Amino acid sequence: MNKTQLIEKLSQSCNLSCNKCQLVLNSLKNILYDALKKGEEIKIADVGKFYVKQALERKIINPKTKRVYLLPARNLIAFKICDKLKKSID
Repeated sequence: MNKTQLIEKLSQSCNLSCNKCQLVLNSLKNILYDALKKGEEIKIADVGKFYVKQALERKIINPKTKRVYLLPARNLIAFKICDKLKKSID
């Protein structure tokens, strides 16, 4: 499902116009982005949680040249699905 299809489904289920649903979805996206940039955790009941995870510095090797590079530490966005949703998919 892409963003347009999601907006249409949201519009049908909430009896709102597509424009209003698009505003809601864009606002939600902006709130998620801002919270993750600050390192905050976002928990959505019955869905899961988004959080920022630190990837440690590590060495990588180019298999062709065998040259070793140092990949610096960085932040990653992670998602952990809740058990209720996981069980409903199985």
